[in-house]
Amino acid sequence: MQPSPYTPGEVAREIPGRAVQLAQMDERLAYMIDLHRLVGRVRVDVAARGIGKTSLLREVQRRAEARGALTVWVTAGEDMGLIPALAAEIQRKTHDWKADTRARLRELLEHLTVSVGVPGIARVEATWEADNSPARGVREFEEVVRETAASAQHEGRPGVVLFIDEIQSADPEGLRTLGYAWQHLQSEGSDIPAAVFAAGLPNSPEVIANVVTFSERFAYRPLERLTSEAATIALGGPARALGVEWDTAALEAAVAAAQGYPYTLQLIGDATWAAAGYPDPGARLTDAQLHEGQVAMRSDLNALFRARWEKATIGEQEFIRAMAGLGDGLVRRGELARAMGVTSDELSVPRARLIDKGIIDVAGRGELQFTIPGFAEFVRDHTDNAPE
Repeated sequence: MQPSPYTPGEVAREIPGRAVQLAQMDERLAYMIDLHRLVGRVRVDVAARGIGKTSLLREVQRRAEARGALTVWVTAGEDMGLIPALAAEIQRKTHDWKADTRARLRELLEHLTVSVGVPGIARVEATWEADNSPARGVREFEEVVRETAASAQHEGRPGVVLFIDEIQSADPEGLRTLGYAWQHLQSEGSDIPAAVFAAGLPNSPEVIANVVTFSERFAYRPLERLTSEAATIALGGPARALGVEWDTAALEAAVAAAQGYPYTLQLIGDATWAAAGYPDPGARLTDAQLHEGQVAMRSDLNALFRARWEKATIGEQEFIRAMAGLGDGLVRRGELARAMGVTSDELSVPRARLIDKGIIDVAGRGELQFTIPGFAEFVRDHTDNAPE
């Protein structure tokens, strides 16, 4: 018996189909590390949940660390705020550096604390102005970035890379401070080996634009579903590494069922592996085992679908029902409006909220789709036809 090589719900170690994204990020890392330059644009990879944006970000972090860079990872949305979270993580990652190296950095972190309040370093209440004026602590954060990069070099590291996951959940003040600070560093032509890579939901550009007026300086990159070729590698590769092969028909059927959605691919692979009895090297995964696995995994998918359904308000559920009633694939906005008996403009609010919740995403101009394959079928089969 061999444990399953598939990891539904976990950060993947292998990310097939993302060669273009990784090549772009590798180039930016090389620009920072080899030329000792600031990467002036904040890169934000955007995608619905389950598409693999966190796995992509983690892979870039591994590559940056392999080249010796100091990496600072935070997940936005924590109570302390984005800038305090970054400061606290810098503090944690540098606490064992030589005293003379980090003395100035410690001083600057304390100064930043006074400006924005960083629990664990100092406890100062911060008061933010609810307007579009520059956020407080911008210059202090700039200095922290400068000194962190300089201290890293003194420790034999080529620079610092900040990683921000779930950036759409960051507090407005934190986004504004980050945006202004990076704009200043870029406009001043700073030769600071530093970079920011982020990931977020499809509404991230809108969220950031609402608080950072020059958000075009952020480089947004949509992360699409996997191609059939990449999905085939994602399913076939882990099994092959353990000496197990998929029958061609079973592999093709599994790829077709997942529709390029990485989370579903991992669920299918894991369930088929279990149905095959956790096979030893030399075994094959068959169409019959795939079918058995799909039946077994239905409860997992239904639990996920039910959770997403219950996150929606009554009005949003009406939107979902109407969309599901139009089929399993792409749904045109105009067709959906007609089905609901409303104008296309009246769809804007529930559409935006469902995108924010990760239930639907934009598939093209005027087109929508559910983020997880099979959700439309679940809605048709497991929810009442009448609004709740």
